[in-house]
Amino acid sequence: MTEIDAARFATLLHVYGRAGDTPAHLAALGGGDTPSRRAALEHLWSAVIHQGTPWTATPPAAVAVAALIGDPRLSGAANADLRANLLGFLAAVAEAGRSSDGLANLDTLASPVGFDVDSALLAALDADDEDAIYADEVLANAVYARAVLGCREITPTLLEAGLVHDRDTCRDLARDSG
Repeated sequence: MTEIDAARFATLLHVYGRAGDTPAHLAALGGGDTPSRRAALEHLWSAVIHQGTPWTATPPAAVAVAALIGDPRLSGAANADLRANLLGFLAAVAEAGRSSDGLANLDTLASPVGFDVDSALLAALDADDEDAIYADEVLANAVYARAVLGCREITPTLLEAGLVHDRDTCRDLARDSG
């Protein structure tokens, strides 16, 4: 499995706030016991891609999951359900990258002119005030747009790896596994 940058995840968001807890869940997928793996799967589906909505932690978490799919520890019939669930997660991430929820130009929303998204986001995180992120419409839209664009960016990697075959498969796997 690829190295997980825990410090980076501490600056990213999932539905419940900072994603600092995500690296431990990702590690549990490859080496944890059954209850830890269940908790990790629940975390992926409930926090990282909550009801199909991506967060800034979604793309790097998906890259880590994609690396884990080929891990020998997950081979064999005993891990078939886990692998299917992880593939479903990756399909949901690919599907999230197709979404724009009616937002016209994600690139413009991700980096609005005259607004320093990174500084505003860091200030909210440093103040331990994730609510401030969502109270500011420009910042909230930027965070969402960056999450969707991040999913779009990694989707070709998932396709090249043969993990996600087509849009219909993505939707079917996401629906069946989520």
